[in-house]
Amino acid sequence: MFVPKSNFLWHWLADRLTRHRSVMLMIVVESHGSSPGKPGAKMAATANGECFGTIGGGALESAMLKEARAALQEIAFEPRLRRLQHHVAEDGEASGMICGGEQTVLQYPCRQDQSALFRSLADNPQGVLTLSPACIAFDDAQTLPESCRFTRQGDNDWLYRESVGWSKQAYIIGGGHVSLALSRILATLDFDITVIDERENLDTLTRNSYARQKLKLPYRNVGNAIPEGNQVYVFIMTHSHYADQKIAEHLAGKKVAYLGVLGSRKKIAHLKAKLAETLSCDELQRIRGPIGLPIHSHTPEEIAVSIAAELIQISNSANSAPCLLSD
Repeated sequence: MFVPKSNFLWHWLADRLTRHRSVMLMIVVESHGSSPGKPGAKMAATANGECFGTIGGGALESAMLKEARAALQEIAFEPRLRRLQHHVAEDGEASGMICGGEQTVLQYPCRQDQSALFRSLADNPQGVLTLSPACIAFDDAQTLPESCRFTRQGDNDWLYRESVGWSKQAYIIGGGHVSLALSRILATLDFDITVIDERENLDTLTRNSYARQKLKLPYRNVGNAIPEGNQVYVFIMTHSHYADQKIAEHLAGKKVAYLGVLGSRKKIAHLKAKLAETLSCDELQRIRGPIGLPIHSHTPEEIAVSIAAELIQISNSANSAPCLLSD
């Protein structure tokens, strides 16, 4: 079973804190324009030059690593925010990059006695990490409706909160070859994956080691297994066109981030024509199909790539808000 990539960072941090007095944690908390580091991007570094993760690469990252190593030599270094512009400007500090945009990086020194906290972060599947000038804390009983949230009143009055572990949930209905290929690629994108199928002894489902949950349920009961939420993504790809139609009809009223049906344009047109007989216009418009970007994909692996690309496109579109910002 795959674990969130962020867990590797927490393991690394906890391990290094057992051997070093302090480690610098750097988090991108704000990002505008074409900045290479997006909110939630992280990197940690030790005073002797070891590092893990990335906050965008290039000149910015090199400068931040140099600053981190120097700061860790100071006994009383306090958390601070660094606003960097990726172009030459009169206000703000230039990052040395010319890609445009700007980002704010939180430099947070972590102490040796906080290693247990990072072990807890690494070992828990979900929770909320909170950082402020006064403290760092993790609560595995909390959740956030978004990936991260940053508020700032001043340089010494700010709060950063982030959903750690699994934040995006994928529910793949149907356990066939495309389901297996999609599970593989969504695992690398930090999705918590659940696959649902009603068939017995399905080889592709047995071989699916990427899903955290594999449920055998009659398709008529699938709605009870899928929650609502703006981090919930649902993919309908059963072995039956009729089953796809009935499941889509049943789930159309669910408030989820994504609800899509796998199939050709002809199949989806027929499915939507049938659904139009029972669903409202709003419900019908919630159903995406054919899912995936039109890249002439044919194999299960190519189809999975096209679907993942569509999700990335949606997530990175101008209208998406992966991190809520406020002043």
